[in-house]
Amino acid sequence: MVKIPNEIKEFIEEQGIFAVGTTGVNNLPNVSPRIFFRIDEDVIYWLDFFKHKSHRNFKANPWVTIAVFNKENLKGFQFRGIVSFITEEPIKSKIKESIIKKILETNSSEKVKKLSEKKDVEVIQFEPKVGYSLNPEEFSDMCIGSDIDSTKLFQK
Repeated sequence: MVKIPNEIKEFIEEQGIFAVGTTGVNNLPNVSPRIFFRIDEDVIYWLDFFKHKSHRNFKANPWVTIAVFNKENLKGFQFRGIVSFITEEPIKSKIKESIIKKILETNSSEKVKKLSEKKDVEVIQFEPKVGYSLNPEEFSDMCIGSDIDSTKLFQK
């Protein structure tokens, strides 16, 4: 697995949101935002409340891309990796509770409160396999961390 550098973990947490890109059996891309998340050393967890397009795509194709960007500084990062569903208790509940506790400390909107009360929530585990800078002044096709040969990653 790719270790997520502390600088990038802090950057993602400061933004408070990232986008998840998926494709499913029809090969149509889907992008959805995530604010309920937790970043560990080499994995990112997030909560899936709705089980719509992204959820179906996760099951059909576990390869996803996440991207985070700060428009003021023109700085960002992208990771490609594999998702899986955390189903084992009590691990699932502990991760879910830690994510909800963190988001409620920083976001007091009614929508966030309502979502945090939902019972039927999936916990998604994302294992980054390769990471890239999205900074315009850097070479965005140059890998910033990988545990695979990223040049062959999406070749047929």
